[in-house]
Amino acid sequence: MNYLILDDEPIARRRLRRLMSEFDHFTCVDEAADGAEALQLCELNSPDLVFLDIAMPGIDGLEVAGQLRETMPECKIVFVTAFAEHALRAFDLLAEGYLVKPIDKERLVALLEHIYGEQMQRLQYQVGHDTRWVAVSEILVARSDERYTHIYFNGGEALIDIPLKKLMAAYPRHFVQVHRNTLVKKQAVLSLESVEGCHRVRLEGFADPITVSRRAAASFKTLF
Repeated sequence: MNYLILDDEPIARRRLRRLMSEFDHFTCVDEAADGAEALQLCELNSPDLVFLDIAMPGIDGLEVAGQLRETMPECKIVFVTAFAEHALRAFDLLAEGYLVKPIDKERLVALLEHIYGEQMQRLQYQVGHDTRWVAVSEILVARSDERYTHIYFNGGEALIDIPLKKLMAAYPRHFVQVHRNTLVKKQAVLSLESVEGCHRVRLEGFADPITVSRRAAASFKTLF
């Protein structure tokens, strides 16, 4: 997801960009130091999310938000302000939320999770001595692998120590169970095939077909 920052303070822009860099699925497409520039860059880049400083010279963040609501209604808006009382006007403009300077990481995470739900959920895994994260929304397949769960996602695979049962309970809107040892991403399902009494499912972005149990196949159509 692409985002844009509007703030006339370079230090504030750098801080927010640094905090957002921890989320792999967010990309900063540009920064603006005034409202007029922000509107031009939004028209050029069509961001999914815009952080707007409220107190700006010239066209302030509230006016920018008002125009974006008309021209880009799908764009998510988050106000950034040094004064919490400005939040009341923010919600009048149907903003998704606000952040008070200096921006707190926990508050930022909570707000993004509120806006994007499961898209913000991430799972941790190890590569050698490095700790990495993958967004749940990127996971295509999860298979039970003895004491671990083998996950396959866009760009790689990894072992995690979360059982399938817990994954299914935590993310029921993302996964569908196709076998006692396999979960797949529900939105990636392309087709359910039946050949000589055997069932398998094909997924977008995953080359190999996935075996589906007879029990799962019988109830599969009701899941979509």
